[in-house]
Amino acid sequence: MGLVVFLKSLYLTEIEMNKLKVCIVDDDPKIVYAIRIILEEKGYEIMSCSRGNEFINMLNKNSRFGVVFLDIAMPDISGLQVLKEIRNKGYNFPVVVITGFGTMETAIKAIQLGAFEYITKPLDMQKILSLTKHAMEISNKKTKNKDLQFILKNKQDTKEDLIGNSNAMQDVFKMIGAITTTPNITPVLIEGESGTGKELVAKALHRNSSNKDEPFIVINCTTLPENLLESELFGHEKGAFTGAFERKLGKLELAKNGSIFFDEIGELSINLQQKLLRVLQEREFERLGGNTIQKVVARFIFATNTNLEKEVSEGRFREDLWFRINVISIKIPPLRERKDDIPLLLKYFLKRFNFELGKSVTEITDDVLKFLINYDYPGNVRELSNLIERGIILSKDQTFSLYSLPDIVLYNEKTADLDFVLTNFNLKKARKDMLNIFEKKYLIELLKKHHGNVTLASKIAGIERQSFYRLLKKYEIDPKIFHP
Repeated sequence: MGLVVFLKSLYLTEIEMNKLKVCIVDDDPKIVYAIRIILEEKGYEIMSCSRGNEFINMLNKNSRFGVVFLDIAMPDISGLQVLKEIRNKGYNFPVVVITGFGTMETAIKAIQLGAFEYITKPLDMQKILSLTKHAMEISNKKTKNKDLQFILKNKQDTKEDLIGNSNAMQDVFKMIGAITTTPNITPVLIEGESGTGKELVAKALHRNSSNKDEPFIVINCTTLPENLLESELFGHEKGAFTGAFERKLGKLELAKNGSIFFDEIGELSINLQQKLLRVLQEREFERLGGNTIQKVVARFIFATNTNLEKEVSEGRFREDLWFRINVISIKIPPLRERKDDIPLLLKYFLKRFNFELGKSVTEITDDVLKFLINYDYPGNVRELSNLIERGIILSKDQTFSLYSLPDIVLYNEKTADLDFVLTNFNLKKARKDMLNIFEKKYLIELLKKHHGNVTLASKIAGIERQSFYRLLKKYEIDPKIFHP
């Protein structure tokens, strides 16, 4: 689908495991022994030290760690200080922080410093084994796929822009191209639901016009009361009203020969609608408290997420102003009507937020992609942007997993239904296809409900644990992504 790289999980061979070591940094010999015994049995090469500074010195000699288990309370320096030093030196191997006294503050600080996981004593050795395997897989991916990192070298690559290859968005781009060849006297109305990118369209109109080097001025009609908005729009002379201690130029004047963008024009009061109509007709105005005529040469761009025709019929918007601003209109489709653009938007937001957050999330699993495409986005592109930013923040490695998605996406009405498209008209084959779709969705829902607990899920399903694991392997489902 043209989406950023999708990689299948890479599993380590015994030889690969031996290349990357496990290091245990803890002054408790019993803890070190317990972890060493269970991991050496599985073929991992183990190193250990009992002091934080000892490990920091070790870093300079050996950086081939697949995972480090790091105790917080040590005799010389705190494990959190060690973790900070690890990250300052540029090492990005997974670090599992261990503490005997788990508090909110230490947990938050550990995650802020980039801990892979935060666990408390007494230790669950099965969890230690599971974390080690997972961390080793991640470390192996990082060493093999450095060319897939999304760390951007140029912040310009992350600037906000209109994204889309769908026919609907191509029509928007064509309209922008046509409008920007017209003189500034032609007003433009941009219509679209909240979050569709109306201001981005307005900026694109300005940026592609012959007056792109002139100011782009924004007036949000929803944020200021009428009296303040009037002063903001027209400006005022000194002494025009109480508190007007000096002359102030209004937005209409500051726009010069550029563009002035009225966001949510439908929220403008009737009184200001009348004054704006006069400005549009005469292309001139006076500052509050003044009598000098000021000319307006900027292009007027208006945006609304409401049906202005309905507002006119119900008496909340002037009909003559409606006709004046609706000379050329651009209708931005909601995201649910251009889902072909989602993979492209995902790639864009991954790049942007990886740069802004200092992360390198390069993979989106097939399951996550299906959920993201099935969701209808009442908040449109802005909501998708928020979802990706959230997911990157929550991702512990290079993979954007189901764990990173909020319940509103995972449990929406569409994903609750079976998504079955008949592609095979042979009854037996069609039945088999349907069974596969059902089984996979059943497993996902069961694991989500029980937070990835395979033992409990297999018991509820009424099948042997081994059989349950075979089904997970068949559908490439990793139960760890459902862990809370």
